[in-house]
Amino acid sequence: MPYTNNYKPPVTDVETNCHLATKPEDYDFNFMFDVKPLRSDRVELRPFVPSLHAQPLLEGVQANPEIVHWLGLPDDWKSVDDVCRWCELTGRSNPGMLRMAIYSAPLDRLDAPVDDYVFAGTASYLESNYDNMMSEIGWICILKPFQRTHVNTHMVGLMMHQILDLPEDGGWGLRRCQWKANSLNKPSHAAAQRMGFTYEGTLRAFVVLPPNREGAAKGRPGVRGENRMQRDTWMASTTWQEWEGGVRKHVDKLMARR
Repeated sequence: MPYTNNYKPPVTDVETNCHLATKPEDYDFNFMFDVKPLRSDRVELRPFVPSLHAQPLLEGVQANPEIVHWLGLPDDWKSVDDVCRWCELTGRSNPGMLRMAIYSAPLDRLDAPVDDYVFAGTASYLESNYDNMMSEIGWICILKPFQRTHVNTHMVGLMMHQILDLPEDGGWGLRRCQWKANSLNKPSHAAAQRMGFTYEGTLRAFVVLPPNREGAAKGRPGVRGENRMQRDTWMASTTWQEWEGGVRKHVDKLMARR
């Protein structure tokens, strides 16, 4: 008998400079949890709005394209339109994903007021799942001048608090906060474990990488994407039990270091 299958591939193109002119108050994040800025005494995370943040992200990646070596971000952006397209196709169209813009106190004035904070990169909530009460911290892109500073610690700490704190404390009250990385990306593994994440295992052949990205093995000969390497994925997580059992205090202690 005949079978009906009306599947259509996802839309892979959007209008030129998509949402570049959309005002921040009119930009629809299309995210399943509440959207708000988060702040420590040195870092503020602001929901990523293309009209505000696409240009500084483009400039940061163009200046140091190596900062996206381990990420799924393109390293060949030519214009702000490329960034806007990427934001729309990988972010706003997915209700389980929310990108945040990282702002930091200037490195020479760490006590500066928040109005003087400067753009330091992006990070995202990924794989968010309302029913299974989980979210992931990932696609971390810290601009070169802010690497090996307070920025990563404060950014990850703020996002962990948002995911795992109870609603009455301002969080989403989820049960699992996870972290995935390329199995070859040792600095990412170390960063996660430093923040209290527990290594769970390696997921083999988990991702087909973009061209010119480093992976664990070559693509499968004779089929589509054979020139793109495959990534084994290093997986770690923090559960709500671990968070309440000591990880939250550990994170707060790291964020309080001077």
